[in-house]
Amino acid sequence: MNAPLVEIRALEKEFSGTRVLKKVNLDFLRGEVHGLLGENGAGKSTLIKIMTGVYSPSAGEIRLEGRPVKIASPLDAHKHGLGAVYQDAELVSSFTVAQNVVLGNELGRVTIDQKRMRKEAEGILREIGIDIDVNRLASSLSAAEMQLVTLATLFHRKYKLIILDEPTARLSGTEVELLFKIMQRFREQGITIVYISHRLNEIKRVCDRVTILRGGVVSATLRGDEITEDKVTELMIDRSRSDLETYNEGVSRGEIVLDVRNLSTANLAPLSFSLKQGEVLGITGPVGGGMEQVEMALGGIASYSGEVRIKGKLVRISNPTSARSAGIALIPEDRRKQALFPNLSLADNVCMPVLKSLERLGLLMTSRKAAYAEETIDRLTVKPKLPLMPIKYFSGGNQQKAVIGKWMSAKADVYVFVEPTSGVDVGAIKEIYDIILRMAQEGAAVIVISSSVKEILSLAEKVFVIHDSELTYTAAKKTCTYDQLLAVSMKGREKKAA
Repeated sequence: MNAPLVEIRALEKEFSGTRVLKKVNLDFLRGEVHGLLGENGAGKSTLIKIMTGVYSPSAGEIRLEGRPVKIASPLDAHKHGLGAVYQDAELVSSFTVAQNVVLGNELGRVTIDQKRMRKEAEGILREIGIDIDVNRLASSLSAAEMQLVTLATLFHRKYKLIILDEPTARLSGTEVELLFKIMQRFREQGITIVYISHRLNEIKRVCDRVTILRGGVVSATLRGDEITEDKVTELMIDRSRSDLETYNEGVSRGEIVLDVRNLSTANLAPLSFSLKQGEVLGITGPVGGGMEQVEMALGGIASYSGEVRIKGKLVRISNPTSARSAGIALIPEDRRKQALFPNLSLADNVCMPVLKSLERLGLLMTSRKAAYAEETIDRLTVKPKLPLMPIKYFSGGNQQKAVIGKWMSAKADVYVFVEPTSGVDVGAIKEIYDIILRMAQEGAAVIVISSSVKEILSLAEKVFVIHDSELTYTAAKKTCTYDQLLAVSMKGREKKAA
């Protein structure tokens, strides 16, 4: 593990006069797991997109196995054995798992030998420990299964370096353990893994070394045993971790904004609760255990039975449009697919919900749109400050800020946040928490649905745990401890009256 597989030398990248990478130097050793950390906007996304051929560098070079290489396209990266698995991993949806795994390396001279292809795919999945039927269509896979199958495709194609971008964001505890076992098998094969995550407990567990970026430069490279939360936080943002703590003291007051009675879906047992102005409800539990059904019902994504009242008025939510009309704003976890138009600019995305207010005599005023976008970008400290750049080129955390920013002036009575800091760095987490609490202080009722117990305890006044499709625990936040709530959310056994 001593020889560098990939060396990055004096790498720079500039967008419209803004330098987002500044003479970056680092190397990735053969067969190591190398963590890559940094604030959103620090340059991580730009760096990995240069390594995988999405961007070309403005200056500097990449050396592979001691030789300079030019990576001008994703095809070039593929030929050199460099690949990535992103949070929103996608396969050919109309193909089977087997067809996706062997895509580009199909067996057969004239026609594809389907039987041999399935056997080949089964062997690959078995070798790395993935138990998925190779005859299933990719369109039927969960987000977690899609990530695992994408890993299998890169393993089959003999990639030398694989970038994992927030790989556990949508995985259950069991799936996380499976991923770590697969990573160990990759290491044994000499494959280098670049591991990008904001979950420091994972970084400490799986990484041999960690490189931290700050403001487009390398802040430090640490060994795994040198990593502490305090050290990493200060290297990332030049602030102590204590400065980033958030605690909701409670700002709820008189009027009931949201009243839910016997809300149920095909995967959620009847649930009743009410929220006052300024009140924040935290809902946690295992991924896939049912907490997501609250979001889907109130957001108009899943049909439900029961009653929902907003400020005393009975509403019926049949689709996302009716949810918005009723006064509910949903900020979903899957921001790229559910909350953004990736090919439109940052400004276009931020202004989408308030376009009517930016019109004059039926015409959209460009100056008003630009001013609104600039104000939102400044308020949320989106980096880089390039409102006309397509949103798909921003980091996950900055995309999340844009999604939240859309609703800051488009007032809603109820905000539903789902995993609001998934893939977001420690500095931006504090900023997003402050925005959520500001919305509550301005009189909205807020629901935060998150698998992070720490997040729930930072934001909520009262806490629900949903496990196996049922509400298994309710409590005021002030009566909860971290260890207690974590144990309940994992086991789903303890019950307590509200």
